[in-house]
Amino acid sequence: MGRIKYGIDLGTTNSGIAKIEKGESVIIKSDSQGDTTPSCVGYRKKGSPMAGVRAFNTLKADKLKALKSGKSSESNFWVEFKRTMGSDKKYYSSVCDEDFSSEQLSSEVLKKLKSYLQDEIITSSVITIPAMFNDNQKTATQKAAELAGISQVELLQEPIAAAMAYGLDEKTKDGDLLIFDFGGGTFDVCLVRMEDGIMQVKDTDGDNWLGGKTLDNAIVDEILLPYIKDNYSIQSFLDDEAKNIAFKESLKVEAEKLKIELSFSKTCDIISDIGMYPSDDDGEEIEIDLTVTQLELEKVIGPIFQKAIDISLEVLKRNNIDGKSLISLILVGGPTFSPILRSLIEKQIKKPNTSVDPMTVVARGAAIYAT
Repeated sequence: MGRIKYGIDLGTTNSGIAKIEKGESVIIKSDSQGDTTPSCVGYRKKGSPMAGVRAFNTLKADKLKALKSGKSSESNFWVEFKRTMGSDKKYYSSVCDEDFSSEQLSSEVLKKLKSYLQDEIITSSVITIPAMFNDNQKTATQKAAELAGISQVELLQEPIAAAMAYGLDEKTKDGDLLIFDFGGGTFDVCLVRMEDGIMQVKDTDGDNWLGGKTLDNAIVDEILLPYIKDNYSIQSFLDDEAKNIAFKESLKVEAEKLKIELSFSKTCDIISDIGMYPSDDDGEEIEIDLTVTQLELEKVIGPIFQKAIDISLEVLKRNNIDGKSLISLILVGGPTFSPILRSLIEKQIKKPNTSVDPMTVVARGAAIYAT
């Protein structure tokens, strides 16, 4: 690929950038020394954009402000806009009094990633996309890159990037490899044949509306909202569309925290700060003091994970492959840290390979492809 040196994973929830150094694919650290950057963008009062960690930290306060005002449209910080790439969806900023497209917001994420290389100007990059992206979504991704000053772009499917990173790290033997990519907003599965060091894609499938955000929505609807309904009078929040949207958006921050903590612990305590939420219909201040177990979470998100597993099983079935015969099953995406998912995969397909970091493998693979 010559002139291209960088690989970018432009994700729904988190994004990352990598390059090859001394023959190794290396993640470029964020300004907060993280391997990934939240795919979060917002606008401050003077209309200047903010992206990454600072934007994500501001997101919760912004959502709560919108909730208390009862106007979800007043929110000025967003995530999940990758899910609407290639569509007519607009995101209204009250401080700018302007509508922004998914491409414009995505370009701010790309600019943030570029800023981590202060001494280099990035005008070309491999950028990864879900395997199931259509032509409109691909064109939108290229437009986002153009807006970010990246004039030369090579698009690469995320599971293919993961397979390339795995191939560099492992002395792979001949056989079939399954890439299970459950990201923040999309799910992709890719069946790859490794033979004499050559990788050949045999089959792909997926769902562009199945991912970590699907899990967050389910946690809000089936765990957090029922708790609040049982303890407070919130009918006005449910009846008013703007209030309903704002309320659920504010709860999704807690849902994500719960989801992540229960990936590593048996229980999680959700305790809201005093004054965080508005008063209910009876004038009582809404507070959350809730303990959720991994078992309770499994009942809610297990069926969602099962949808991804069913798609994977169908790919194996139509290729006449038994999961146990796979040389490896690679996990991609933050939600794949979940012990609930890993247990389901092991029971129904094969014990997953956990030697590869699910959060960085796509960006690292994109950098490999770029060289």
